[in-house]
Amino acid sequence: MFSTTLTSAAVLLSLVLQATAHAMPLPALGVTGSPVRNDAQRLSTAKPCGNTDIASNLDKATAVPVEADGSTVMLNVTNFNPGADGSRSVSVLVDPTGTGKNFVAAKVTKNGDPAPKTNGRDKVTLSLPAGTKCTAGKTGNLCLLSVKSSAGFGACTVVSQLSSGSSDSTPSASASAAPVSTKVPCKSSKNKRRAVVRLFLLFLPPSLSPFPSLPFYPSSLRIPTSYAFAFA
Repeated sequence: MFSTTLTSAAVLLSLVLQATAHAMPLPALGVTGSPVRNDAQRLSTAKPCGNTDIASNLDKATAVPVEADGSTVMLNVTNFNPGADGSRSVSVLVDPTGTGKNFVAAKVTKNGDPAPKTNGRDKVTLSLPAGTKCTAGKTGNLCLLSVKSSAGFGACTVVSQLSSGSSDSTPSASASAAPVSTKVPCKSSKNKRRAVVRLFLLFLPPSLSPFPSLPFYPSSLRIPTSYAFAFA
């Protein structure tokens, strides 16, 4: 009789906890639109996302973007009951593969209210483990988070990480600038120009030549031929 009474009391307590202790992250895996009280899941080691089917919901989920540093994530956590039963203080696990089978602990750097007086939301900040690379989903850049309140409730949510090579898509200023020509005039072309100038001076009447340095000019009027050719 005592055993039966104890069992009944345990079942009743479990039902009471399920009816009062509700909190979860926003957005939540498998939930469309604003969540309601019954969307909150009981999370456990065996069921890190509760009863939500991960595979069929991962690519359909609204993903929270990871900050530009590649590791910081900011989540909203909402509660449906006040007090410790509706705790918005959470612990977070992350699975970079999105399968729900490779969870490791993330570091919560700013947590929510462990015993809120009213229903509402808190902004929770967390940091993914160093070197985490999200590889899940069709896009190949998703991570799965299991967010569990101190009362044992929560849900999974999806985050999207920027591609590590995204910054390489913008050309640098030096790459986009027009190349500066460093071409040196061909020596043979320069020699050709000089030959033309020499030929011109050869047939130019002495009275018109600014450089009377050709051999048939009087020696008194000659100037060094190299001087004249230097102007070519």
